[in-house]
Amino acid sequence: MSRNHERALHRLVRAVVENQASKDAQKLSRSLHHILEALLVKKKHKKKEYHGGAVLWSPRKVREARVRQSVKEQEEKEQKLRKAEIAELRKAAKLYKEKIAEEKRVGREAAKKGKRKASQPPTQSNKRQKRVVDAVATKEALGAVLAAPPKTTRRGRNVKLLSKYK
Repeated sequence: MSRNHERALHRLVRAVVENQASKDAQKLSRSLHHILEALLVKKKHKKKEYHGGAVLWSPRKVREARVRQSVKEQEEKEQKLRKAEIAELRKAAKLYKEKIAEEKRVGREAAKKGKRKASQPPTQSNKRQKRVVDAVATKEALGAVLAAPPKTTRRGRNVKLLSKYK
């Protein structure tokens, strides 16, 4: 019983007893208090468990305990096998991921090599391959280029204006 129950019982005693100062009322209150204290002590003792002492096993109980133990060991073995299998699967998945990443990287490298070859200047000298250009066409092209310089953004990209803004 808690302290709240003790207070409730004391209130009940005060409500029932007419003269609180009488010896019988005080005796009743004290005995009630001592009984409640004894009950609390008994509850505290109940909480403590006793482990130990001799245990006698019947042959049937021994068999049941052995069966339980063997089942427990079997479950532990299965659990270990499951964990090992999961670890192996994770390892295989990791290797597969690494292999695919390596293939992608090799593909990117090959594409970069192709781009590099295309962006490199040709090895032959083009100095001797000069074209003869019409002088009139050159002047017209030069005039068109000088007339309208290309519009660029702040970042330096060329902007093609729409026809309605020209």
